[in-house]
Amino acid sequence: MNSLPRYVVHLLDLSDELILAIMNHVKPHVLLLCSIVSIGNNRLEQLALDKCQSIDLTFDYLQSPHESLFQRFYSHVLPRIFNNILTFIEKNSGKIFPNLTHLRIMPCKRNPKTGMPYTLDCICLLKQLGQQLDSFIVSIVYVDGTKLRLMFKISSILCPNLKHLSMTIYRNFDDYKKCFVPLLQRLSNVKFLTLLLAIGETGKTPNHFIDGYDLENDIIAYMPHLCQFNFHIRSILENAPHVELDTIRQSFFRQQSVNCAVDYFNNNYGQCQIYSLPFIGTRLDFISNRFPLFDITNTFCMVTTLLLFDDIEPFESIFFERLAQALPHLRTLEIINKLEQKDKIRTTTNNLKFSHLTTLILFDIHMNYAEQLLSRTYLPSLNELAIRNDILLPIINQNQHQTRDNCSRVERLQTSEPLYNSVNVVQNYFPSDSYLKQLVEKQ
Repeated sequence: MNSLPRYVVHLLDLSDELILAIMNHVKPHVLLLCSIVSIGNNRLEQLALDKCQSIDLTFDYLQSPHESLFQRFYSHVLPRIFNNILTFIEKNSGKIFPNLTHLRIMPCKRNPKTGMPYTLDCICLLKQLGQQLDSFIVSIVYVDGTKLRLMFKISSILCPNLKHLSMTIYRNFDDYKKCFVPLLQRLSNVKFLTLLLAIGETGKTPNHFIDGYDLENDIIAYMPHLCQFNFHIRSILENAPHVELDTIRQSFFRQQSVNCAVDYFNNNYGQCQIYSLPFIGTRLDFISNRFPLFDITNTFCMVTTLLLFDDIEPFESIFFERLAQALPHLRTLEIINKLEQKDKIRTTTNNLKFSHLTTLILFDIHMNYAEQLLSRTYLPSLNELAIRNDILLPIINQNQHQTRDNCSRVERLQTSEPLYNSVNVVQNYFPSDSYLKQLVEKQ
Protein backbone atom coordinates (compact mmCIF):
# COMPACT_ATOMS: atom_id res chain seq x y z
CA MET A 1 0.00 0.00 0.00
CA ASN A 2 2.86 2.38 0.79
CA SER A 3 4.11 2.12 -2.77
CA LEU A 4 0.83 3.40 -4.22
CA PRO A 5 0.38 7.09 -5.07
CA ARG A 6 -1.35 9.09 -2.33
CA TYR A 7 -4.44 9.77 -4.46
CA VAL A 8 -4.86 6.02 -5.02
CA VAL A 9 -4.77 5.39 -1.28
CA HIS A 10 -7.54 7.98 -0.81
CA LEU A 11 -9.55 6.39 -3.62
CA LEU A 12 -9.31 2.97 -1.99
CA ASP A 13 -10.90 4.39 1.16
CA LEU A 14 -14.17 4.87 -0.77
CA SER A 15 -16.91 2.29 -1.22
CA ASP A 16 -17.16 0.22 -4.40
CA GLU A 17 -20.25 2.19 -5.48
CA LEU A 18 -18.45 5.54 -5.24
CA ILE A 19 -15.36 4.24 -7.03
CA LEU A 20 -17.54 2.91 -9.88
CA ALA A 21 -19.35 6.25 -10.11
CA ILE A 22 -16.02 8.05 -10.44
CA MET A 23 -14.78 5.57 -13.03
CA ASN A 24 -17.93 6.04 -15.13
CA HIS A 25 -17.14 9.75 -15.46
CA VAL A 26 -13.62 9.21 -16.80
CA LYS A 27 -13.49 9.71 -20.58
CA PRO A 28 -12.22 8.11 -22.72
CA HIS A 29 -12.87 4.87 -20.84
CA VAL A 30 -9.97 3.11 -22.55
CA LEU A 31 -7.56 5.54 -20.90
CA LEU A 32 -9.01 4.64 -17.50
CA LEU A 33 -8.61 0.91 -18.14
CA CYS A 34 -5.01 1.27 -19.28
CA SER A 35 -4.21 3.41 -16.25
CA ILE A 36 -5.86 1.01 -13.81
CA VAL A 37 -3.86 -2.02 -14.97
CA SER A 38 -0.63 -0.05 -14.59
CA ILE A 39 -1.37 0.70 -10.91
CA GLY A 40 -1.37 -2.95 -9.89
CA ASN A 41 -4.24 -2.92 -7.38
CA ASN A 42 -6.50 -6.00 -7.55
CA ARG A 43 -9.58 -4.25 -6.19
CA LEU A 44 -9.45 -1.40 -8.71
CA GLU A 45 -8.75 -3.81 -11.56
CA GLN A 46 -11.72 -5.97 -10.64
CA LEU A 47 -14.08 -2.99 -10.39
CA ALA A 48 -12.93 -1.52 -13.70
CA LEU A 49 -12.61 -4.69 -15.77
CA ASP A 50 -15.46 -6.89 -14.55
CA LYS A 51 -18.12 -4.31 -15.43
CA CYS A 52 -16.66 -3.35 -18.80
CA GLN A 53 -19.04 -4.33 -21.63
CA SER A 54 -18.37 -1.67 -24.24
CA ILE A 55 -15.17 -0.38 -25.84
CA ASP A 56 -14.91 2.58 -28.18
CA LEU A 57 -11.51 3.15 -29.80
CA THR A 58 -12.64 5.89 -32.18
CA PHE A 59 -12.03 8.79 -29.79
CA ASP A 60 -9.63 11.64 -30.45
CA TYR A 61 -7.42 12.24 -27.44
CA LEU A 62 -4.57 14.45 -28.45
CA GLN A 63 -2.76 14.40 -25.12
CA SER A 64 -2.23 10.63 -25.23
CA PRO A 65 0.28 9.00 -27.59
CA HIS A 66 -1.99 6.67 -29.54
CA GLU A 67 0.60 3.97 -30.20
CA SER A 68 1.56 3.42 -26.56
CA LEU A 69 -2.04 3.67 -25.36
CA PHE A 70 -3.40 1.12 -27.82
CA GLN A 71 -0.46 -1.20 -27.36
CA ARG A 72 -1.14 -1.30 -23.63
CA PHE A 73 -4.86 -1.81 -24.25
CA TYR A 74 -4.41 -4.75 -26.64
CA SER A 75 -1.69 -6.44 -24.61
CA HIS A 76 -2.83 -5.90 -20.99
CA VAL A 77 -6.54 -5.00 -21.03
CA LEU A 78 -8.27 -6.70 -23.96
CA PRO A 79 -7.34 -10.32 -23.06
CA ARG A 80 -8.92 -9.82 -19.63
CA ILE A 81 -12.26 -8.35 -20.78
CA PHE A 82 -12.81 -10.11 -24.10
CA ASN A 83 -15.48 -12.43 -22.72
CA ASN A 84 -17.50 -9.50 -21.28
CA ILE A 85 -17.53 -7.23 -24.33
CA LEU A 86 -20.93 -6.68 -25.98
CA THR A 87 -19.92 -3.70 -28.13
CA PHE A 88 -16.50 -3.12 -29.68
CA ILE A 89 -15.91 -0.11 -31.93
CA GLU A 90 -12.54 0.54 -33.53
CA LYS A 91 -10.90 2.14 -36.49
CA ASN A 92 -8.84 0.16 -38.96
CA SER A 93 -6.34 -1.69 -36.76
CA GLY A 94 -3.86 -1.81 -39.61
CA LYS A 95 -3.69 1.97 -39.60
CA ILE A 96 -3.24 2.10 -35.85
CA PHE A 97 -0.49 -0.54 -35.90
CA PRO A 98 1.20 -0.34 -39.29
CA ASN A 99 4.15 -2.34 -37.93
CA LEU A 100 2.16 -5.01 -36.08
CA THR A 101 3.50 -8.46 -37.01
CA HIS A 102 2.79 -10.65 -33.95
CA LEU A 103 -0.68 -11.06 -32.45
CA ARG A 104 -1.61 -13.35 -29.55
CA ILE A 105 -5.13 -13.74 -28.14
CA MET A 106 -5.29 -16.45 -25.50
CA PRO A 107 -7.21 -17.26 -22.31
CA CYS A 108 -5.83 -15.42 -19.31
CA LYS A 109 -5.21 -16.96 -15.90
CA ARG A 110 -7.86 -14.81 -14.24
CA ASN A 111 -10.66 -15.90 -16.58
CA PRO A 112 -10.02 -19.03 -18.65
CA LYS A 113 -13.10 -18.35 -20.78
CA THR A 114 -11.49 -15.33 -22.37
CA GLY A 115 -10.05 -15.56 -25.85
CA MET A 116 -11.45 -14.99 -29.32
CA PRO A 117 -15.21 -15.58 -28.87
CA TYR A 118 -16.12 -16.69 -32.41
CA THR A 119 -14.48 -18.07 -35.52
CA LEU A 120 -15.94 -15.15 -37.45
CA ASP A 121 -14.04 -12.70 -35.24
CA CYS A 122 -10.83 -14.59 -35.94
CA ILE A 123 -11.45 -14.56 -39.69
CA CYS A 124 -12.32 -10.86 -39.69
CA LEU A 125 -9.11 -10.14 -37.83
CA LEU A 126 -7.06 -12.15 -40.31
CA LYS A 127 -8.80 -10.39 -43.19
CA GLN A 128 -8.01 -7.01 -41.65
CA LEU A 129 -4.44 -7.63 -40.51
CA GLY A 130 -3.44 -10.53 -42.73
CA GLN A 131 -1.10 -8.60 -44.99
CA GLN A 132 1.21 -7.65 -42.12
CA LEU A 133 1.07 -10.58 -39.68
CA ASP A 134 4.06 -12.85 -39.26
CA SER A 135 2.73 -14.68 -36.20
CA PHE A 136 -0.85 -15.35 -35.09
CA ILE A 137 -1.71 -17.25 -31.89
CA VAL A 138 -5.38 -17.51 -30.97
CA SER A 139 -7.75 -19.43 -28.72
CA ILE A 140 -11.31 -19.61 -30.10
CA VAL A 141 -14.29 -20.21 -27.82
CA TYR A 142 -17.06 -20.91 -30.37
CA VAL A 143 -17.08 -22.04 -33.98
CA ASP A 144 -19.91 -20.49 -35.99
CA GLY A 145 -19.31 -21.98 -39.42
CA THR A 146 -23.01 -22.13 -40.33
CA LYS A 147 -23.02 -18.46 -41.31
CA LEU A 148 -22.83 -17.96 -45.05
CA ARG A 149 -20.81 -14.78 -44.73
CA LEU A 150 -18.04 -16.81 -43.14
CA MET A 151 -17.15 -18.54 -46.40
CA PHE A 152 -17.07 -15.25 -48.29
CA LYS A 153 -14.67 -13.74 -45.77
CA ILE A 154 -12.41 -16.80 -45.83
CA SER A 155 -12.09 -16.59 -49.61
CA SER A 156 -10.75 -13.03 -49.36
CA ILE A 157 -8.07 -13.67 -46.71
CA LEU A 158 -4.49 -12.96 -47.75
CA CYS A 159 -1.66 -13.62 -45.30
CA PRO A 160 1.48 -13.70 -47.45
CA ASN A 161 3.85 -13.15 -44.50
CA LEU A 162 2.22 -15.43 -41.94
CA LYS A 163 4.83 -17.98 -40.85
CA HIS A 164 3.74 -18.97 -37.34
CA LEU A 165 0.14 -20.06 -36.67
CA SER A 166 -1.31 -21.56 -33.50
CA MET A 167 -5.05 -22.18 -33.08
CA THR A 168 -6.78 -23.67 -30.05
CA ILE A 169 -10.45 -24.75 -30.04
CA TYR A 170 -11.26 -26.96 -27.05
CA ARG A 171 -15.04 -26.68 -27.49
CA ASN A 172 -16.29 -29.38 -29.88
CA PHE A 173 -17.36 -28.09 -33.28
CA ASP A 174 -18.87 -29.72 -36.39
CA ASP A 175 -17.67 -27.47 -39.18
CA TYR A 176 -14.16 -28.82 -39.59
CA LYS A 177 -14.53 -29.40 -43.34
CA LYS A 178 -16.83 -26.46 -43.98
CA CYS A 179 -14.95 -23.57 -42.42
CA PHE A 180 -11.81 -24.68 -40.64
CA VAL A 181 -10.09 -26.55 -43.47
CA PRO A 182 -10.77 -23.79 -46.07
CA LEU A 183 -9.27 -21.25 -43.67
CA LEU A 184 -6.06 -23.24 -43.23
CA GLN A 185 -5.80 -23.81 -46.97
CA ARG A 186 -5.67 -20.03 -47.47
CA LEU A 187 -2.58 -19.80 -45.24
CA SER A 188 -0.16 -21.47 -47.62
CA ASN A 189 3.04 -19.78 -46.39
CA VAL A 190 2.86 -21.08 -42.82
CA LYS A 191 6.07 -22.76 -41.67
CA PHE A 192 5.23 -23.52 -38.04
CA LEU A 193 1.73 -24.79 -37.28
CA THR A 194 0.11 -25.76 -33.98
CA LEU A 195 -3.48 -27.07 -33.80
CA LEU A 196 -5.31 -28.03 -30.60
CA LEU A 197 -8.82 -29.02 -31.67
CA ALA A 198 -11.96 -30.86 -30.54
CA ILE A 199 -13.91 -31.93 -33.63
CA GLY A 200 -17.47 -33.23 -33.66
CA GLU A 201 -20.12 -31.50 -31.55
CA THR A 202 -23.10 -33.65 -32.57
CA GLY A 203 -21.07 -36.76 -33.31
CA LYS A 204 -22.27 -36.81 -36.92
CA THR A 205 -19.76 -34.71 -38.87
CA PRO A 206 -17.23 -35.52 -40.01
CA ASN A 207 -18.38 -39.13 -40.52
CA HIS A 208 -15.04 -40.65 -39.51
CA PHE A 209 -12.25 -40.15 -37.01
CA ILE A 210 -9.70 -37.53 -38.09
CA ASP A 211 -6.44 -39.29 -38.93
CA GLY A 212 -3.16 -38.77 -40.74
CA TYR A 213 -4.76 -38.94 -44.17
CA ASP A 214 -7.02 -36.00 -43.30
CA LEU A 215 -4.10 -33.91 -42.08
CA GLU A 216 -2.06 -34.75 -45.17
CA ASN A 217 -4.79 -34.12 -47.75
CA ASP A 218 -6.57 -31.18 -46.10
CA ILE A 219 -3.70 -29.24 -44.51
CA ILE A 220 -0.14 -30.37 -45.19
CA ALA A 221 -0.65 -30.56 -48.97
CA TYR A 222 -1.65 -26.87 -48.96
CA MET A 223 1.35 -25.70 -46.94
CA PRO A 224 4.44 -26.41 -49.07
CA HIS A 225 6.73 -24.47 -46.70
CA LEU A 226 5.60 -26.29 -43.56
CA CYS A 227 8.60 -27.20 -41.37
CA GLN A 228 6.98 -28.11 -38.06
CA PHE A 229 3.46 -29.33 -37.29
CA ASN A 230 2.40 -29.87 -33.68
CA PHE A 231 -1.12 -31.01 -32.96
CA HIS A 232 -3.58 -32.62 -30.60
CA ILE A 233 -6.90 -33.36 -32.29
CA ARG A 234 -9.81 -35.11 -30.60
CA SER A 235 -12.70 -36.24 -32.81
CA ILE A 236 -15.92 -37.85 -31.59
CA LEU A 237 -18.50 -39.95 -33.46
CA GLU A 238 -21.92 -41.27 -32.57
CA ASN A 239 -22.31 -45.00 -33.30
CA ALA A 240 -18.66 -45.04 -34.29
CA PRO A 241 -17.51 -48.16 -36.16
CA HIS A 242 -14.66 -50.06 -34.57
CA VAL A 243 -11.27 -48.93 -35.87
CA GLU A 244 -8.01 -50.66 -35.01
CA LEU A 245 -5.39 -48.49 -33.36
CA ASP A 246 -2.76 -49.61 -35.86
CA THR A 247 -5.00 -48.43 -38.70
CA ILE A 248 -4.92 -44.91 -37.28
CA ARG A 249 -1.17 -45.06 -36.68
CA GLN A 250 -0.46 -46.23 -40.24
CA SER A 251 -2.25 -43.18 -41.66
CA PHE A 252 0.67 -41.02 -40.48
CA PHE A 253 3.03 -42.25 -43.16
CA ARG A 254 4.99 -38.97 -43.33
CA GLN A 255 5.11 -38.19 -39.62
CA GLN A 256 7.13 -40.38 -37.27
CA SER A 257 6.60 -38.86 -33.81
CA VAL A 258 2.86 -39.38 -33.50
CA ASN A 259 0.63 -41.40 -31.23
CA CYS A 260 -3.10 -41.94 -30.89
CA ALA A 261 -5.81 -43.41 -28.68
CA VAL A 262 -9.23 -44.75 -29.63
CA ASP A 263 -12.01 -45.24 -27.11
CA TYR A 264 -15.63 -46.40 -27.16
CA PHE A 265 -18.28 -45.74 -24.51
CA ASN A 266 -21.62 -47.22 -23.46
CA ASN A 267 -23.39 -44.03 -24.53
CA ASN A 268 -22.80 -45.10 -28.18
CA TYR A 269 -20.09 -42.50 -28.74
CA GLY A 270 -16.52 -43.17 -29.75
CA GLN A 271 -13.55 -40.86 -29.84
CA CYS A 272 -10.10 -40.78 -31.34
CA GLN A 273 -7.26 -38.60 -30.08
CA ILE A 274 -4.24 -38.06 -32.30
CA TYR A 275 -1.25 -36.09 -31.06
CA SER A 276 2.27 -35.24 -32.09
CA LEU A 277 5.19 -36.02 -29.79
CA PRO A 278 6.38 -34.54 -27.59
CA PHE A 279 2.86 -33.66 -26.44
CA ILE A 280 2.41 -29.88 -26.55
CA GLY A 281 -1.08 -29.47 -25.05
CA THR A 282 -1.94 -28.65 -21.45
CA ARG A 283 -5.50 -30.01 -21.51
CA LEU A 284 -7.07 -33.46 -21.88
CA ASP A 285 -10.84 -34.06 -22.13
CA PHE A 286 -12.94 -37.22 -21.72
CA ILE A 287 -10.11 -39.41 -20.54
CA SER A 288 -11.13 -42.94 -19.50
CA ASN A 289 -9.38 -45.83 -17.79
CA ARG A 290 -8.36 -47.05 -21.24
CA PHE A 291 -6.45 -43.92 -22.28
CA PRO A 292 -2.62 -44.33 -22.13
CA LEU A 293 -2.29 -41.65 -19.47
CA PHE A 294 0.37 -43.43 -17.45
CA ASP A 295 2.97 -44.31 -20.07
CA ILE A 296 6.60 -44.76 -19.06
CA THR A 297 7.73 -41.64 -20.95
CA ASN A 298 5.44 -39.29 -18.94
CA THR A 299 3.98 -37.95 -22.18
CA PHE A 300 1.31 -35.86 -20.47
CA CYS A 301 3.27 -34.57 -17.48
CA MET A 302 2.64 -30.91 -18.41
CA VAL A 303 -1.16 -31.24 -18.52
CA THR A 304 -2.88 -28.76 -16.19
CA THR A 305 -6.57 -29.34 -17.06
CA LEU A 306 -8.16 -32.80 -17.06
CA LEU A 307 -11.71 -34.07 -17.59
CA LEU A 308 -12.14 -37.72 -16.61
CA PHE A 309 -15.08 -39.61 -18.12
CA ASP A 310 -15.95 -43.29 -18.07
CA ASP A 311 -19.33 -45.03 -18.22
CA ILE A 312 -17.80 -48.52 -18.45
CA GLU A 313 -15.43 -48.73 -15.47
CA PRO A 314 -15.09 -46.78 -12.22
CA PHE A 315 -11.95 -44.80 -11.43
CA GLU A 316 -10.41 -46.80 -8.60
CA SER A 317 -8.20 -45.41 -5.85
CA ILE A 318 -5.07 -46.70 -7.56
CA PHE A 319 -6.01 -44.63 -10.62
CA PHE A 320 -5.84 -41.42 -8.58
CA GLU A 321 -2.59 -42.53 -6.97
CA ARG A 322 -1.02 -42.90 -10.40
CA LEU A 323 -2.68 -39.69 -11.57
CA ALA A 324 -1.03 -37.65 -8.81
CA GLN A 325 2.37 -38.91 -9.96
CA ALA A 326 1.78 -38.67 -13.73
CA LEU A 327 0.31 -35.14 -13.75
CA PRO A 328 2.27 -33.16 -11.14
CA HIS A 329 1.13 -29.79 -12.54
CA LEU A 330 -2.61 -30.56 -12.58
CA ARG A 331 -4.65 -27.47 -11.67
CA THR A 332 -8.21 -28.26 -12.82
CA LEU A 333 -9.90 -31.66 -12.47
CA GLU A 334 -13.45 -32.59 -13.49
CA ILE A 335 -14.88 -36.07 -13.08
CA ILE A 336 -17.91 -37.56 -14.84
CA ASN A 337 -18.46 -41.10 -13.58
CA LYS A 338 -21.48 -42.46 -11.69
CA LEU A 339 -20.06 -45.95 -11.21
CA GLU A 340 -19.23 -47.09 -7.69
CA GLN A 341 -15.63 -47.95 -6.90
CA LYS A 342 -15.01 -51.67 -6.45
CA ASP A 343 -11.71 -51.71 -4.54
CA LYS A 344 -13.00 -50.72 -1.10
CA ILE A 345 -9.79 -51.70 0.68
CA ARG A 346 -7.57 -49.25 -1.18
CA THR A 347 -10.10 -46.43 -0.88
CA THR A 348 -9.45 -46.23 2.86
CA THR A 349 -5.87 -45.02 2.34
CA ASN A 350 -5.07 -41.42 3.10
CA ASN A 351 -1.81 -40.71 1.31
CA LEU A 352 -2.82 -38.81 -1.83
CA LYS A 353 -1.76 -35.25 -2.61
CA PHE A 354 -2.42 -32.94 -5.57
CA SER A 355 -0.15 -30.02 -4.77
CA HIS A 356 -1.32 -27.58 -7.44
CA LEU A 357 -4.99 -28.51 -7.89
CA THR A 358 -7.03 -25.29 -7.60
CA THR A 359 -10.36 -26.28 -9.22
CA LEU A 360 -12.36 -29.45 -8.59
CA ILE A 361 -15.65 -30.17 -10.42
CA LEU A 362 -17.78 -33.01 -9.03
CA PHE A 363 -21.27 -32.75 -10.49
CA ASP A 364 -21.91 -36.01 -12.36
CA ILE A 365 -20.25 -38.49 -10.03
CA HIS A 366 -20.75 -41.31 -7.56
CA MET A 367 -20.25 -40.37 -3.92
CA ASN A 368 -17.02 -42.40 -3.85
CA TYR A 369 -15.11 -39.79 -5.86
CA ALA A 370 -16.00 -36.94 -3.51
CA GLU A 371 -14.89 -39.08 -0.57
CA GLN A 372 -11.71 -39.99 -2.44
CA LEU A 373 -10.72 -36.42 -3.29
CA LEU A 374 -12.16 -34.33 -0.46
CA SER A 375 -11.85 -36.71 2.49
CA ARG A 376 -8.78 -38.79 1.67
CA THR A 377 -6.63 -36.48 -0.46
CA TYR A 378 -4.59 -33.45 0.56
CA LEU A 379 -5.43 -30.46 -1.67
CA PRO A 380 -3.33 -27.55 -0.34
CA SER A 381 -4.14 -25.22 -3.26
CA LEU A 382 -7.88 -25.88 -3.68
CA ASN A 383 -9.83 -22.61 -4.00
CA GLU A 384 -12.77 -23.51 -6.28
CA LEU A 385 -15.21 -26.39 -5.80
CA ALA A 386 -18.26 -27.27 -7.93
CA ILE A 387 -20.35 -30.09 -6.49
CA ARG A 388 -23.89 -31.47 -6.29
CA ASN A 389 -25.85 -30.80 -3.11
CA ASP A 390 -26.66 -34.46 -2.48
CA ILE A 391 -22.93 -35.21 -2.64
CA LEU A 392 -21.65 -32.26 -0.60
CA LEU A 393 -23.94 -32.48 2.42
CA PRO A 394 -23.25 -36.16 3.24
CA ILE A 395 -19.53 -35.45 2.88
CA ILE A 396 -19.82 -32.58 5.37
CA ASN A 397 -21.86 -34.72 7.77
CA GLN A 398 -19.04 -37.27 7.91
CA ASN A 399 -16.99 -34.51 9.59
CA GLN A 400 -13.61 -35.76 8.38
CA HIS A 401 -10.54 -33.74 9.33
CA GLN A 402 -9.13 -33.85 5.78
CA THR A 403 -12.45 -32.68 4.33
CA ARG A 404 -12.57 -29.73 6.71
CA ASP A 405 -8.97 -28.83 5.91
CA ASN A 406 -9.50 -28.93 2.13
CA CYS A 407 -12.76 -26.98 2.26
CA SER A 408 -11.31 -24.29 4.52
CA ARG A 409 -9.30 -22.92 1.59
CA VAL A 410 -12.16 -22.83 -0.94
CA GLU A 411 -12.89 -19.27 -2.04
CA ARG A 412 -15.57 -20.10 -4.59
CA LEU A 413 -18.24 -22.75 -3.98
CA GLN A 414 -20.70 -23.68 -6.72
CA THR A 415 -23.53 -26.10 -5.95
CA SER A 416 -26.24 -27.64 -8.12
CA GLU A 417 -28.89 -25.76 -6.10
CA PRO A 418 -28.73 -22.98 -3.50
CA LEU A 419 -28.11 -24.33 0.00
CA TYR A 420 -30.65 -22.08 1.73
CA ASN A 421 -31.48 -24.62 4.43
CA SER A 422 -27.90 -25.57 5.17
CA VAL A 423 -26.08 -22.25 5.44
CA ASN A 424 -24.90 -22.81 9.00
CA VAL A 425 -23.62 -26.28 8.19
CA VAL A 426 -21.75 -25.07 5.13
CA GLN A 427 -20.28 -22.08 6.98
CA ASN A 428 -18.54 -24.44 9.38
CA TYR A 429 -16.57 -25.87 6.46
CA PHE A 430 -16.12 -23.05 3.98
CA PRO A 431 -14.87 -19.47 4.36
CA SER A 432 -17.50 -16.73 4.39
CA ASP A 433 -17.16 -15.96 0.72
CA SER A 434 -19.57 -14.09 -1.53
CA TYR A 435 -21.56 -17.28 -2.18
CA LEU A 436 -22.41 -17.75 1.49
CA LYS A 437 -23.06 -14.05 2.05
CA GLN A 438 -25.55 -14.08 -0.82
CA LEU A 439 -27.39 -17.05 0.70
CA VAL A 440 -27.62 -15.35 4.08
CA GLU A 441 -29.00 -12.15 2.53
CA LYS A 442 -31.71 -14.05 0.63
CA GLN A 443 -32.97 -15.99 3.63
